[in-house]
Amino acid sequence: MRGDKCPTDLNVVLHHSHSASYEMSDVLLARASAEGGLQLLTRGWERTLGYLPEELGDMTLRQLMKFDARSGAAAVEAILDERDLRPLGLSLRCGNGLAKGFKLHRHYDRQVDTMYILAEETSPAPSALMREEERRFGERRCHA
Repeated sequence: MRGDKCPTDLNVVLHHSHSASYEMSDVLLARASAEGGLQLLTRGWERTLGYLPEELGDMTLRQLMKFDARSGAAAVEAILDERDLRPLGLSLRCGNGLAKGFKLHRHYDRQVDTMYILAEETSPAPSALMREEERRFGERRCHA
């Protein structure tokens, strides 16, 4: 998925299915593409992060992470990296201003060039942990 382009951010898009059980699921499912979209597939995201749908739909992943441009780009690159599918730790800022930690389990589908994500909430992340995570991502380089 790295190919010729490496998005530096992902636009958050809410997906609403026709299945009520899928909509109400607390499971955090998403899919990301190299075109720069992060589609949140279940309403569990809204409940877990504490944002209204219209708030989430106007955000980018980097805004949810509160990272600087370089660290945010490295985090996006890590999420889209189909060569390293180990679980990836990430902190996201919630609607109340606090951060929550997530472990992203990813599966890359080559046929549709899409990264499927199952997120597992690990714990609230104190601000010091977020700064350490940002520093770690900031050390990575985006391969454009």
